[in-house]
Amino acid sequence: MRNLLIACICMTCCGFVSASECSIGGFSAPEMKLASYYRSQTATSFNISCDRNYSIAFNSQNLVNSSGLSYVSNGPYRLRTQLNIRGASQNLWGVQMNQRAGMNQKYIISAQLQENPINGVPAGVYRDRIYVNVDF
Repeated sequence: MRNLLIACICMTCCGFVSASECSIGGFSAPEMKLASYYRSQTATSFNISCDRNYSIAFNSQNLVNSSGLSYVSNGPYRLRTQLNIRGASQNLWGVQMNQRAGMNQKYIISAQLQENPINGVPAGVYRDRIYVNVDF
């Protein structure tokens, strides 16, 4: 059985210039795991509460373009994935996006396998890493 794994890492950069309140929490899962079949899907979510505007950027270790095309890899072999964001102003990857202040703004990151892992792909652990950078 093939294991496909996408790890989600969130990093925050907090400015301590003013006494504003900003927090990240409510993570639904620290890892996203795709099943080993064509078009399998996985997702994770988190919330941001901030009483001032902030910016957020979503990126992937194996990102191909700003539309979220990426891939999971075991080194020499790759399988294409499509990454999506819901809750941000746009579904853009690798781009810093300005967001308005708000409480419990929910962000959902999903991934879908775009290639059939059965066709000539050896078994193994295939990975990608998703990064979320938030600047308060």
